[in-house]
Amino acid sequence: MNLTAAQRRTLRAFLRAVALAEPLQHELAASHGISIGDLFAVRVLDRLGEVPVSRYGAELGLARSTITNLVDRLERAGLVARVASPSDRRVTLVQLTGTGRDAMEVRARFAESDVARRLFALEATDQAVLSELLERVLAIRPESDADGSSDGTDELELVVAGPEAGR
Repeated sequence: MNLTAAQRRTLRAFLRAVALAEPLQHELAASHGISIGDLFAVRVLDRLGEVPVSRYGAELGLARSTITNLVDRLERAGLVARVASPSDRRVTLVQLTGTGRDAMEVRARFAESDVARRLFALEATDQAVLSELLERVLAIRPESDADGSSDGTDELELVVAGPEAGR
């Protein structure tokens, strides 16, 4: 595929910006075995409290298979636990573990990170423009693969979208 100069500039700038988050990603992986996207999912569950897996998935905007994979991954990391609903045996609830609550403390590091300092150095109007552009990028849905498999967009949204997604 031949890219225009503007397309090359856009991709290069985006990739360089994403690379700024790499130290945070490594820190999360080393300390908790999770990604930035997983941390966002933990934050959402912290806000929701103990909820049915289906509601958790709906809150994150994830398909059933994707939320199942996410909960499996978070459970393996010791951050969440599945429990049976006391009122309905057919319902499985998901809740944060103590380790999951501890992982929430990592959030403070984001506001003090190099990425945050660079973003917050922008004028408020530039921050608003950047937010708008990134939200528009996230709203664009690439065509699905012919076999209907996930293209990873759901997990990318978790990484980048943050708590303002869908508002």
